[in-house]
Formats: sequence, structure tokens, C-alpha cells
Amino acid sequence: MKPTVTVVVPVLNEEEHLEACLRSLRAQSFREYELIVVDNGSTDGSLAIAQRYADRVLHEARVGPDWARHRGFMEAQTELLASADADTIYPEDWLATLVRALARKGVVAVFGPLAFKESPRWRRELELAGYALLTWSMYPLGVPLAGASNFGCRKSAYLAVGGFPPIAHLANADFRLVKRLARVGRVLFLPGLRAYTSNRTFAQLGPWRVIPHTLRIWWDIAWEQNRVPAAHYLAVRQRNQE
Repeated sequence: MKPTVTVVVPVLNEEEHLEACLRSLRAQSFREYELIVVDNGSTDGSLAIAQRYADRVLHEARVGPDWARHRGFMEAQTELLASADADTIYPEDWLATLVRALARKGVVAVFGPLAFKESPRWRRELELAGYALLTWSMYPLGVPLAGASNFGCRKSAYLAVGGFPPIAHLANADFRLVKRLARVGRVLFLPGLRAYTSNRTFAQLGPWRVIPHTLRIWWDIAWEQNRVPAAHYLAVRQRNQE
């Protein structure tokens, strides 16, 4: 059966999380898809796990999830693209919801809320609701909270705006990409397009470090200053692990 959509998962040393992610993607109710894993130079067991589940495993030498995601998008043979992350798990209706929304007239991209998979169920619901409220509150500033863990788009639109390469050096390139996509078509936030990601970054840095850094990035995106590099986030994270 010819695939309708391609799911792309970038991977760099994610053996702890990857199998749960790929198993959730293989359990999707929507079956007409290709699953591509793009390895970014893993030295652990990620590659072996990917080879058990993926239809194709690609390799990207340029380090960074945006470059790996771009490689997968470019290799995709479908018009519809779905972006997933190795530390995230997906409900069985995730892909069906994403494909159905992208089929709507004029829609070029969709994204949904995230909650922490480590949280108990009741807290996940609060996290999802909080994500939705924050997303709607950011509309006036033009900052789409479209994490690459839970996002889909049309390949033609992705190519039309240049994709990740022009912005891969900047922090939160996924938000920036969706802001560009909104210039060529409709972008929908779907509260029902849920996904559950790891809380490890938040847990490592803590809210008092995450929040100021996040606000700085959002300001940079809102006013299109393009000054906060991706390396800044990595440096902040590294300093607080030492």
C-alpha cells in the first residue's frame, strides 16, 4: 500500500527512550505511512533499535535535530510529513488526527499540545490544558508553540519557505519554521493532537532556569531578531549539568 504520510524521527543516543517511541508509532490506527529514522551519529544502541522498527534508517552527518529532520523530510516520497521525537510517545489516533487535519482546504501545517510522559494521568491533563492556554495566549505575538515533537506539514509548503536550513542555527527552529509556514497557508493548533514527551530538560535545568531562557527565545522569535543561536541553549544546559 502506497504511503500517504511520512513520519520522521531524528535520533542521537536515545536508546533509553527510542523503543517506546517507535512502538507507539507502529501501533497507530492509521496504517498508510512510512517511518523514517534519521541517525545523527549515535554511539549507543539506538541504531539497532531503529533498524528493528523503521522502514528506512538514514544517516545525517550535520549534527542537530533540525538537520536530521530536514534530511528525513527531503527523502520523504509523500506530500504529507509528520515530525516526531525519539523521547516522545504517541496515542494510537495521533497520525489519523494529523492526516485528517492536513487534508483540510488551505491547511499547510498542524501542531498539538505536549505533556510529560513521566507525569501521572491527572497531571498530564493539566499540562495539556496549560499548553493549550499558553498557545492561544501567544497568538497575538505570532509565536506558534509548535514543538517538533508533535507537528505535521505539507512538503510543498516546507520547501516553499526554505525548510530548516536557513534557521537550523537558531534556537527553537521548529517555532520559527511554523511561523514562516503561516505566511503561505493556514496553520492549525489541534488540542486533540496529543503527545507525551520526556521531562528531562525541565528536570535538569529547573523552572527558574528554563523560564527566563524560554522568554528570551520567544522574544527573539516574536520580533524576528534571529539572535539566539541553538548553541546558546546547549551551553545553558551544559553549564547546569556540571
